[in-house]
Amino acid sequence: MRMICAFVVLSLARTASAAVLTAVPVRPLPLSAPAAAVFGSVCASAHVMAAPLPLSFAASGMLYAPALLPALVPAAVPALAVAPVAAAVDSPAPVEAESARAAAAFDGSLPVPSQNETVVPAALGDGLRAMRTDDEPWLASVVGELIRTRTGRRVLRDIARLESRRGYPVIVEVARISNNGEFRYDSDILVMDASHRRSDPALVAPIMAHELQHVLQRAMELPTDALELEIESYTVENHVWSELGVAPPRGSFAAQARRRLMRGGDVFVSWLAQQYKNNFSLHGRTMAEYIRKVMEQRAGTLKRIARAEKDVAIAERAVEVMRASGMPETAVAAHEREALEPAQRRLKEAQVTLAWSERDLALLSDDAGRARFRAYSRGVIRRARALAH
Repeated sequence: MRMICAFVVLSLARTASAAVLTAVPVRPLPLSAPAAAVFGSVCASAHVMAAPLPLSFAASGMLYAPALLPALVPAAVPALAVAPVAAAVDSPAPVEAESARAAAAFDGSLPVPSQNETVVPAALGDGLRAMRTDDEPWLASVVGELIRTRTGRRVLRDIARLESRRGYPVIVEVARISNNGEFRYDSDILVMDASHRRSDPALVAPIMAHELQHVLQRAMELPTDALELEIESYTVENHVWSELGVAPPRGSFAAQARRRLMRGGDVFVSWLAQQYKNNFSLHGRTMAEYIRKVMEQRAGTLKRIARAEKDVAIAERAVEVMRASGMPETAVAAHEREALEPAQRRLKEAQVTLAWSERDLALLSDDAGRARFRAYSRGVIRRARALAH
């Protein structure tokens, strides 16, 4: 599927007071779309939102597949299991879309109150839960830093509202991963690298805000490969750096992004587009040009599916021949592991990517969908430009 993972290769030199690293980004991520299940494990690309920062980074081998609205599942993707999307009472909009609206997208802005909102979060941070109970103190320390900032409070309020509407919190897992943090679309889990347990919470909070913004964006019906999604999350991240009065580690990808963002929104957008080569912005394009890019991606994905199906068929035939020849099951199992399973994973990955493309094209075929995306793009660019010094 369309990889929208912001993979950045990082080398980290840590001391008690600072972390120095270099970054070579490989690829960004998407956002938006409801949750559902895709059977089996998937690898290679990943549909995740990832924030680069101080830590060893290599391209991940995981794919997180998006879930699709039942009506949008392409006929060419029979392998995808689709979960129905809950809708708000007396409203055709999905629960998450109702919860996000424009408020979830605006860095540092006051959220637009819901006209029918009846649930008020008890406390900031209520919408987050640590996967492991022994990580709760660490998570609380990061939330404490976010609460010190206006932007952090806005993000946490929106996350708590999201929980109250959809009925479950954002699960935060701390694990050894190949980047600073990532939001996994299909499992709906935010993962932060284990190295953050040893970091100053003030240096983790901006990254957490970046990823939480992706959680909120997921609830919005926007194209998954829009560069604006990353532009917005970096804008949110940079508000938190400024409001905390701290700076990202010198030489880090976060520092590079912040420096360019402060130089001007157009400078930043141009630079970010070079880092996230598989994402593209509506900014600077007509809607027709943007749709054409999505269609080109879809065509390329169909070719990948055809190649993967051929590889699966060849591997399955080889297994049949091996068994018919009386070869030991250990040898058959080895061939399945070395040839069949990788081909099946490539096929699943391509099928999921196709499903995302179909979803995006469906959104952009609708007048309201195009208007929503156009307004979102303009707002994101306007707020990015406002950060320039």
